[in-house]
Amino acid sequence: MSKKDEIIHTALKLFNAYGYNAIGVDRIINESGVAKMTFYKYFSSKAKLIEDCLHQRNLNLQFALNAAIAECDSTDYISHLRTVFYWYGHWFQMEDFNGCMFQKAIEEVSTMYPSTLEPATEYRQWLTARMDSALKGLGIQQSLSLAMVLTSLLDGMTIQAQIKPETVKIEEYWDRVYQLIQLEANETV
Repeated sequence: MSKKDEIIHTALKLFNAYGYNAIGVDRIINESGVAKMTFYKYFSSKAKLIEDCLHQRNLNLQFALNAAIAECDSTDYISHLRTVFYWYGHWFQMEDFNGCMFQKAIEEVSTMYPSTLEPATEYRQWLTARMDSALKGLGIQQSLSLAMVLTSLLDGMTIQAQIKPETVKIEEYWDRVYQLIQLEANETV
C-alpha cells in the first residue's frame, strides 16, 4: 500500500469511528505512521483529505455493491434490487458500522468544505442509476422516480440503523419495497 493509500485508509477508519470534526490531521499522521511532510505532499488541507477519503469510500461502496449484484442472474432485476437492500442490511450489522460517511460529511463539514458534497452526490447518483436500470429492466415506466424513492428509503434506513439498529428489519423493509415495485409494474401493464 502506498503512503497516500495508507493515509486514506487510516483517515477512513478514524472518520468512520469518530466523525470528521473530532479527528485532526496530527492524529491521522501519527496513526498512519507517515511524516507530516509526506502527509502534506499528498493533501494540501484537511478538506482535500476528506474529499479524497469520500471519493475512495464511493469507489469501495460501488465495488462492493457491484460484486454482490454480479452474483445474481444478469436478467433477474428484482434480485438486483433485493441484493442492494440486503447488502445494506448486512452492512448495518457490521461491527464497524457507524452510519453513512457521506451523511456525516454533509452534517459536519459540508458548509466549511463544500467540495465534500461532490463524492456524496456522485454515490447517490450512481446508486439511483443502478436501481433505475434494474427498474427499467422490470418494465417500470416511472423507473427514475421510483429509484429516487428507493435511494431515499436506504438513506433513512441507514440513519435508523445508526440510531437503533434492531428496528431495521431488512426482511420487512424488502417486503414493502417489493410490494411497491409490484404495484408500479402492474401499472405499466
